[in-house]
Amino acid sequence: MASVETFLNYALQVGANDLILAEGLVPAIRLGLQVRAIPDAPKLEFGDLETFFGGFAEESGVFRGGPWENVEWRVRYSREAFGKMACLHPIGAQAPKISSLSVPDSVLSLLGAGSGLVLFAGPFSSGKTTTASAYVSELCSQKLLRASFLDPLPEYKMRIGESIVHYARKEVSLPSEFSQGILAGTDLFWLGDIPRMSFIPILRAAESGSLVVATIASGTVTGVLNYLLSAEKMEDVVLARTLLAANLKAVVSQRLIPSPEGKLLVPAWEVLYNDQNIASLIHSGEYYKVPQTMRAAVSEGMLPLDDSLLNLVKENKITKEAALAFALDESRFA
Repeated sequence: MASVETFLNYALQVGANDLILAEGLVPAIRLGLQVRAIPDAPKLEFGDLETFFGGFAEESGVFRGGPWENVEWRVRYSREAFGKMACLHPIGAQAPKISSLSVPDSVLSLLGAGSGLVLFAGPFSSGKTTTASAYVSELCSQKLLRASFLDPLPEYKMRIGESIVHYARKEVSLPSEFSQGILAGTDLFWLGDIPRMSFIPILRAAESGSLVVATIASGTVTGVLNYLLSAEKMEDVVLARTLLAANLKAVVSQRLIPSPEGKLLVPAWEVLYNDQNIASLIHSGEYYKVPQTMRAAVSEGMLPLDDSLLNLVKENKITKEAALAFALDESRFA
């Protein structure tokens, strides 16, 4: 078995954001949004991850592991077509500054948001939590906020500046935390991954005038909208859509795409702002019309995924073949 401890130690020594382990591939680290193979590291054999972690209970999931190399780690794992994959993030590392992540201007503009719901989305190991944590840290550093950090499995140590922060309590349910936070005049709720529950309490918090920030494991903006209300009872769907249409601020979706040499992963972005047209589609449940509506509103700051992919192809940062694997409208790449 490959020495996983050696890879963990290397990741800590170079200050990596993540260690990426995939069966059949050379272990890699993520520094900011760049992914680099560990020099001279051997490929992982099939079964190495199961041996080290002691097996995985589900097809995919997340858990707190360690201490390994005297550090606790957040471990996201999944079973891919090529084998098992795990992304390990050292818990307690300081969130990066958002200016170091090369995010598009349409994301930076969200630093001016004071209320509503802002979601950061993407598949596992896409960098969404890094971007979201950097965003929340920047908000707390720039302003004096009354913030409530309700993430049960924090991945980063936040830079909070002069802000006053309340942390989640194990004995208090999330809806109760929202209710008490609203009464206390909370400016910012940070949830981390959205839990599998009714979305209405989260939307009520946004409706109260607070800014609610969360992450969600979904590849596209349309997928996010479909997922958000999937846990609602039939009799609550109309209410949930109404609240979402009224209180959604933005969805930022990202994924990482191999560079032409295959040595780096390059970020592609999709940014949805909620305007009158988008709100109407959310209210009616016509999510399939969202990509087309976004393309018509590029001048207003929206960033369709295909536009981001096309720009990366033009800049020779990714190949057309790699872009087509993620494209929503393949005809645009002809």
